[in-house]
Amino acid sequence: MTTRLARPLLAVAALLAAMAGVLLGTPAHAASAAPAASAASDNRDADHVVFVGIPGLRWSDVTPERTPNLAGLTGHASAATLSVRTVEKTTCPADGWLTVGSGARSSAPRQDGACAPLPAVAAGPDGTVTVPDLPRIADFNTTYSYDPKFGTLAATAARGNQCVTAVGPGAALATADAQGRSPAAYLPGADALDAAALARCGLTLVDLGALTDGAPDRDARLRAADEAVGRIAGMLPERTELVVAGPGDGGTTGTPHLRTLLATGPGTRFDGGYLTAPSTRYDGMAQLTDLAPSLLDPLGIDPPSELVGSVVARASGPTGAAAVRDLNLIDVGAQAARDVRETYQFFTWLTVVPLVLFAAGIAAAARMRKRGAPDASRRKLYRALQVVGVTAGTVPGATFLVGLFPWEKAGSPEAALVLLSLGWTAVLTALAFAGPWRRSPYGPPGFAAAATALILAADVVTGSNLQMNTLFGLSPLVAGRFYGFGNVAWSVFGPAVLLAVAWPVGLRLGAGRRRAALAVLAAGALAAIVVDGWPAFGSDFGGVLALVPGFAVLGLLLFGIRISWGKAALVAAGAVTTVAIIAVFDWMRPAAGRSHLGKFVQQVIDGDAGSVLHRKVADNLSSFHGPIAYLIPVLYAVLLVAILAPHRIRATALPPAYERIPWLRAVLLACWIAAAVGYAANDSGIQIPSVALLIGLPLPAAALAAVAAERAGRASRGDGSPARPQAQPQGAE
Repeated sequence: MTTRLARPLLAVAALLAAMAGVLLGTPAHAASAAPAASAASDNRDADHVVFVGIPGLRWSDVTPERTPNLAGLTGHASAATLSVRTVEKTTCPADGWLTVGSGARSSAPRQDGACAPLPAVAAGPDGTVTVPDLPRIADFNTTYSYDPKFGTLAATAARGNQCVTAVGPGAALATADAQGRSPAAYLPGADALDAAALARCGLTLVDLGALTDGAPDRDARLRAADEAVGRIAGMLPERTELVVAGPGDGGTTGTPHLRTLLATGPGTRFDGGYLTAPSTRYDGMAQLTDLAPSLLDPLGIDPPSELVGSVVARASGPTGAAAVRDLNLIDVGAQAARDVRETYQFFTWLTVVPLVLFAAGIAAAARMRKRGAPDASRRKLYRALQVVGVTAGTVPGATFLVGLFPWEKAGSPEAALVLLSLGWTAVLTALAFAGPWRRSPYGPPGFAAAATALILAADVVTGSNLQMNTLFGLSPLVAGRFYGFGNVAWSVFGPAVLLAVAWPVGLRLGAGRRRAALAVLAAGALAAIVVDGWPAFGSDFGGVLALVPGFAVLGLLLFGIRISWGKAALVAAGAVTTVAIIAVFDWMRPAAGRSHLGKFVQQVIDGDAGSVLHRKVADNLSSFHGPIAYLIPVLYAVLLVAILAPHRIRATALPPAYERIPWLRAVLLACWIAAAVGYAANDSGIQIPSVALLIGLPLPAAALAAVAAERAGRASRGDGSPARPQAQPQGAE
């Protein structure tokens, strides 16, 4: 029976990975080239757009004393933090300017791991401008599969009958194509810029130089840049939109930060409040890739598909000093969350502490049994281990509740983040042991799983407000995504929702209410898939591919239906079909409102899906770094053997737990398959099954400890009768 069950389960993971690859990699028959941008319409919002780039500029730099001109702009401009992540952990000035010009994540080669100077610009006697180093840079970018088309911004403006002026080497780099040719009129620096030059073209890009964190001349450069911004603002022609941003981390390979973005222009288009973008769905935040389409849009030029970002728009929010303060706090939160994760090794402690406590507890129980200690003493020890398991399992969900408080304002944001996480953990753990469900071995861990699933589901349904800068949530410094379920959050939600739904389904099956059990299973699975995959909620491609087989395995096992190769294939096809339907529905919406699901459908139509698949596979494989990563597949193999045949590795706690909690084996297998498919279907790779263990191990371990405590309690009372199972799914064996 064990072999017959294990092979089809493994086949589910393999088939899903293969079918996902077919869907991702097979382009539809369509035009191979992206449509040309339309010419500028007569209904433009501005006659001129001036973009001023100061790589390294942060909101903490903007004060009336240090930068009076920038601070003055904040009084009537719309503002946002700018996530500048491209390829590397930090974004060099060259990376930022290349991304502005291409509209896709780009990178330049580095020198001994440090940012290289901006490439030299060559101006010919006939007025032509070239960047000779760009062919080498273009070849370097083929490594990363983001497929930037260098110079797309300038070329699109030209097709829209708008000329381009480039001021400074960074601006020239942004306007040059892959051969290094730039169509822009070039000025070597902002000192040569005058009112006539600003009025000459529809689009002007100005490089004011980078601000390198920690450099001795940073303050002097900041003051000079601010003076240049004031001079440019005073020379703007009528109907001009001015955009000031920090497109990069300022020539350092040290600490990444969120940067500034300001926009002001004619009329009421940007007259205060925040900026937002469909790519982030977060008021007060935009991405570096949003700049290119946003510079074309006010000129009435439709951005081509090569520009992967979105057009920024005004959103409600404070203006002036209040906006500067609040936007800086987003960066403060991002730094604190990164420090807690990386510097203070939050995930390592969350893994090691419960493992050490469980190992010590199991060793102590063995010594007690050997010495003939009273069964009541062992019962207390097992109850303590139950509390350890439930506590560890509630930590992921508790970290999201931290977002209910403005912890970034604390004197020590890192300490506030940790203490609030621990405080909410204590609250959820207390609730898990407070209700009538505490009398059931599965009750406290089941409550913890249900609470975690509900917290994450409620968050994504209401706009992902709790996820930004939380420990298991979204990081604008990483910039993998800004809304919905990120891969880390899904790795918590997936096992949590399976563990939660299995509980009421198993109870109803044990009571002989098969129809009610089926209804609960169907409702739980549908709700989880909609929450996870619907573009307005979780907007998660790979998560749906993993949840469908997870729920399918759970249902088949609980209802006593034998898993075969044919059923495995049907489950795989169902998962791919489900996510395809969701993606097509998203694609049917207007292009500006599509999530990455709908954009992927368009990439399939355009024949560009191959590069997406290549990047995801490369990112997946590159996730194996460090010896611990290679231990995860081994651990999952051991777990599969333990679940299916516990006697083979002497997992003696599992058989009595299976008898006491008849749905336990089914839900453990469902979690296993969901984590395995989640690994195969997402670019985070081994991170997904690793994080899934942080909830998928301690909560079941708490149930095992509770069963052991019950047995020890019966022995201490001299009651050798077996405990009544909570529910006995028909045909579960």
